[in-house]
Amino acid sequence: MSAVTNGFSSRNTAAALAVLLGIGSPAVADTPMTGKVILEQMPRNEFVVFVTGIVEGMAYARFRKDTLASGSKVEDGMTCIRDWFHGDAQVILKIEDAFRQYDQYAPWVVLGAMIKKKCGE
Repeated sequence: MSAVTNGFSSRNTAAALAVLLGIGSPAVADTPMTGKVILEQMPRNEFVVFVTGIVEGMAYARFRKDTLASGSKVEDGMTCIRDWFHGDAQVILKIEDAFRQYDQYAPWVVLGAMIKKKCGE
């Protein structure tokens, strides 16, 4: 079977799909990802998922760091981070406020500072 079907190549199809999804858009690619950009451009439901992914990633990184440093499984830091995030119904509003206050910084920098303040290093 040839790469061309009904006048469309797989390359053209992939390019069209990328355009439809907004992948490779210069305006998006050249925009630094700061708290301000996230708050202004990301839909609310995506904001929550985005932040949750960063926090869960940081919790797991903390688990790995603590475990490797001690030589045995240590979950205290990871548990502190997860409890802070999942245990407070208002935490997403606090994070949103922090993103506004420090809107020139990347979201993971702001979240890292909040986590460090709450759970140490």
